[in-house]
Amino acid sequence: MTTATAPGTVRRDGAGRRLTREVVTFLVVGAGTTALHLGGFVLLRLVTPSQVANAVALLVAAVVNTWANRRFTFGIRGRDGVARHQVQGLVVFVLTLGMTSGGLALLAAAAPGAPAWTETMVVAVTTVAATAVKYAAMRWWVFRRADALSRSGRAGRAGTSPR
Repeated sequence: MTTATAPGTVRRDGAGRRLTREVVTFLVVGAGTTALHLGGFVLLRLVTPSQVANAVALLVAAVVNTWANRRFTFGIRGRDGVARHQVQGLVVFVLTLGMTSGGLALLAAAAPGAPAWTETMVVAVTTVAATAVKYAAMRWWVFRRADALSRSGRAGRAGTSPR
């Protein structure tokens, strides 16, 4: 049964609550893995050039991010699809790496010899900019099939009687 809502209000049905929970969980996971990325960048920057520090720190954060989003944001457990999800997560990583590396390259061109704190801010800003793209890619590409399969599996089981 659908209910009428006043203009500009959001219906709080099951799908709306699920999407809200999913977005909030995605943001919490993202905040944690962004902190991991930036912390790794700062530490690695002490001993490596900024592009290398960014790539290594982002790779580690991307693997952790895909694992955490798979489990907590999209509720997928078990081993089925783990490798595929990580490979797809690495494709998303390449997009994020392109954005963060591009930001660092622009900074190097505009302000050669910029301090590490400025580089860190550029990495942070470009990472935040990549977040919306990352969420869309994970929701509609990386974890889409698993979500659709779990829904169809529940629907198929709902009509069966217990044995």
